[in-house]
Amino acid sequence: MDSQSRTLPITRKPRRRRAPLVLGLSLALAGCGAQEPPPPVASEAPPVMVEPVQVRDVVDRIEATGQLVAKAEATVAAQVAGEVTSIAVEEGDAVEAGQVLLEIDPERRQLELAEAEASVAEARREMDRIRGLRKRDAASQAQLDQAGTNLTLARSRENSAEARLGLARRALDDATIRAPFAGLVARRHTNVGEYLGVGSPLFDVVALDPIEVEFSVPEVDSARVAVGNEVELRVAPYPSERFTAVVTMVA
Repeated sequence: MDSQSRTLPITRKPRRRRAPLVLGLSLALAGCGAQEPPPPVASEAPPVMVEPVQVRDVVDRIEATGQLVAKAEATVAAQVAGEVTSIAVEEGDAVEAGQVLLEIDPERRQLELAEAEASVAEARREMDRIRGLRKRDAASQAQLDQAGTNLTLARSRENSAEARLGLARRALDDATIRAPFAGLVARRHTNVGEYLGVGSPLFDVVALDPIEVEFSVPEVDSARVAVGNEVELRVAPYPSERFTAVVTMVA
C-alpha cells in the first residue's frame, strides 16, 4: 500500500506535461491555417493568337456627298435674225470646238455681202473719176470746186459702203452657228423653218470631259483638305467602279 501510494505522483506528472503540448499543437495548427489559405481553383485561360508585327500606313479618310458639274456650259444664241435653214446636230451628239451646228439663211447674207461689195466698188470708181478731172484741170474753177465737193462726198460714200461690207461679212459668219468648245449637245431649242430674232436660244452645250465634282465638308475637317489631294469617287449609275480625281480648288 505504501509503495503504491508513492508511485502516484509519478503517474500524474506526464499528464500535466501533455496538456501544454496539445495546446501548443492546436495553436500551431491554427496559425498555419491563417497564413496559408487554400489555393484558388484555376479558371480556363482564353485562347491567344500571335502574329508578327507589320508596319503599315494609316489613311485619314473623309467622306462627303457632292454633285457632278460640267466644267463648261453655254447656251448658244442667234447673232443675226432670220430663218433656220439647216441643223447639223441633234441632242446628245458630241461636237468639237468650231463645228457647225446650225445655219440661219446664209444665202440672204451672201446677197447682202455682194450688194455691199458692189456699193464699195461704185464709190471707189466715182472717186477715181473725180480725181482724174481735177488732175487734168480741164474744167472751170467752179467745176473744180464742185469736183472737190463731190470727191469729199465720194470718200464718205466709200467709207459707208466699206462699213456695210464689214457688217455683211460679219453677218455671213454669224449666220453659221458653231460650237464654242468641245462637248455634248444637251438640248436643242429650235427647228428648221423657224424665224429667229437676235438672242434667240439655239443649243445648250456642255463639256463633260473632264467633269468636276462639288462637295462640302464639315468645318472641323476643312483644314485637312488642300489643293492636290487625291479623291476617290463613287457614282450611283456605276456602284462597283471607283473614279479618281484631284482637288483643284478649296473655297
